[in-house]
Amino acid sequence: MMRRILLAASLFASALAIALGGCGGSNISEEPVYTTTPQGVHVAALAMSTPRADAAAIRLRDGRVLICGGNATGTIGGVLSSAEIYDPSTQTFSPTGNMTAPREGQTITMLQDGRVLLTGGAQNIGFRSELASAEIFDPSSGTFTATGSMSIPREGHTATLLRDGRVLVVGGSDNGTHTLDSAEVYVPASGAFTGAGHLNQPRIAHTATMLLDGKVLIAGGGRGDRPGGYIAYDTAEIFEPITGGFGMLRAHMVNARVGAASVLLSDGRALIVGGKSGQMLMAGFIGNIAGLTPLNTAETYDPEARRFVPTGQMGAAHYLPTATKLDDGEVLVVGGWKQQGPTVVGMTATEVYMDRTNQFSSPGPTNVGRLENTATLLPDGEVLVAGGIDANSKITSSVEFYSPRQHSFILIPEAGAPAGPAENP
Repeated sequence: MMRRILLAASLFASALAIALGGCGGSNISEEPVYTTTPQGVHVAALAMSTPRADAAAIRLRDGRVLICGGNATGTIGGVLSSAEIYDPSTQTFSPTGNMTAPREGQTITMLQDGRVLLTGGAQNIGFRSELASAEIFDPSSGTFTATGSMSIPREGHTATLLRDGRVLVVGGSDNGTHTLDSAEVYVPASGAFTGAGHLNQPRIAHTATMLLDGKVLIAGGGRGDRPGGYIAYDTAEIFEPITGGFGMLRAHMVNARVGAASVLLSDGRALIVGGKSGQMLMAGFIGNIAGLTPLNTAETYDPEARRFVPTGQMGAAHYLPTATKLDDGEVLVVGGWKQQGPTVVGMTATEVYMDRTNQFSSPGPTNVGRLENTATLLPDGEVLVAGGIDANSKITSSVEFYSPRQHSFILIPEAGAPAGPAENP
């Protein structure tokens, strides 16, 4: 999604860029980050092998983290096919096999057998660069192989592992402007995608959260291919895996939200944080970018009451953040879009949602500004925060770690931190 601000082919495409998170991170961040160890030694912090923004990351069953694709430059030709592995036992990044195609904005989902499914995304900057293809990463061989393709190209979509092992793929855009209402499922046994009905509303940059009963909550998002401009939704619907259909919820969200993040809480509620709200008109486009308002609010969906409930407010507005559930049930919110004059940069503000009090607290800033970064829970309970667009609007290879024990962000992971529970697929 980052690439869309660079289209400039039409006013509408530019409008969609602002709505969905496009930004002008067109330079590689080359300045190294240093830290001082407890022994007083000045050392370079850890970093990925290449700068990456809008990449995909997931923790594998053996505790290592796969990070793949993304954009290294924000320019034509900057989309990556490379991938790398972070090994927390050695605190090192090492290359693994390349993807079958360059991708940014792809989804990443662990299958029940431990392999990883990647779907869609974009292969370059420009109109109609979305991908219908999908591929599988095999951790045992460290290689990617092509699998069946989706029926239509998708970017800005979601992918959710269902209880029966299939993967539900919902919405997105097939050409950079048109918003999709279609859905499909990936069947690992056949390696093929099949149709899964239609949403009640076309959606892009929505959230998808599997609830405890196996149903999937599809909330918010937006639509840009409509007369007059771009609108963010306050509506939500439920996918029922047994019937294979989508049902609209009567309850509306507390706020319309596009570009939010969501996570399932331990008590079965779905937490939805940040995003942007409102409607952006085409007329007077430049003067009406502020029509979409970044949100410092959050809300939960209660599946028993079938309603949305506001939480305490965050300390800052987070548009396009990451949300990571920690081992103790709290949720870490990192990064997002910050307007700095005419430039979009990554933000350093962070939040921790405490489910016991329904409030947010701040663990302090990240060491590097982050937008379109990844955030992955490690076996020891720390969170690996990697890449993204920094506070200077440059794409960075830097990484850092959130330490729940220190309630802060550190550049070198803690030594000897206790391992957390094994991650379920």
